[in-house]
Amino acid sequence: MALCPAAGLIEALVGESEILDRYVAELRKRSSARGVLRLRRALNLKRDYPPEAYFAAISRALEYGLYDLGRVEKLIIDHVAGDFFQLVQEQDQ
Repeated sequence: MALCPAAGLIEALVGESEILDRYVAELRKRSSARGVLRLRRALNLKRDYPPEAYFAAISRALEYGLYDLGRVEKLIIDHVAGDFFQLVQEQDQ
């Protein structure tokens, strides 16, 4: 008997952080059907970005009730922008 696709995704996401566990539970509540697409996207974000940035963004998203994973990815990118990109801001003259 095969597990549903969501079960494997949930297993890969939960158990590492209480914050992430809560976020996954809330994400599933707000998803249609089993939330496979959203869970897959959350797992891809976890795999693609540094853990510190990922967990900081998930924590902030949970705090503000943000479940749009495109916006969560923007939070992650904003967090790592200084680490990977040397952005020079122009001073007003």
